[in-house]
Amino acid sequence: MNSLFLMALLSIVGLGIIYGFEALKPEKIQVDPEFVGEKRQITLGFGEIYVPENWMVTELDDAQHAVEGLQLLMPVQLDSEVAEINVDLVQASRTTPSAFLLDALYIHRFSSDPAKYQYGLVGRQLKDGDGYKDESVWYDPLRPQPFVAKCVKPLADEIEAPNCLETKLVTKRVAAVIKFPEQVLPQWKAFDAQMRAKLNIMTKAD
Repeated sequence: MNSLFLMALLSIVGLGIIYGFEALKPEKIQVDPEFVGEKRQITLGFGEIYVPENWMVTELDDAQHAVEGLQLLMPVQLDSEVAEINVDLVQASRTTPSAFLLDALYIHRFSSDPAKYQYGLVGRQLKDGDGYKDESVWYDPLRPQPFVAKCVKPLADEIEAPNCLETKLVTKRVAAVIKFPEQVLPQWKAFDAQMRAKLNIMTKAD
């Protein structure tokens, strides 16, 4: 048998096996970003919140209604795909909203590097030291309660990992630490609007 023909045949067989394996992979479950499941009343610290059960990662016993913290996955629509965003709910007394940190802390740590202007955001590098290393802040300069994200330099540009975070208040007593990849930044307006709406959902029992 001609060696070139044999190589071509093996290549075709190999592709068939690869496509076969791909076909056998379970389809990714499609998550509806608008769906809000049954809410569960939870006391977090000294604050009351109402968390849709389909967002909850932390497993609670049926009788458990008081926690010190709670892990969630919140679905948001970004372009043509749905992203599930990591959110940690904590006592507000244990953290500080990012919008407050912008003026109280970050602005005093801006490096001498020139500002970047992308996606309607201002990006500033933070000076290394005092616990900071390869970190930057991206913020909306126009709104009184702005979108403010602190991002650490990713290990590789092609890796999509939650290297940015923003802290927002859910209520006066409960805060949300939102973790997301920097690839979300070009769509920050849609992302921020959806996250604000979802956090507001947890302030109401119905």
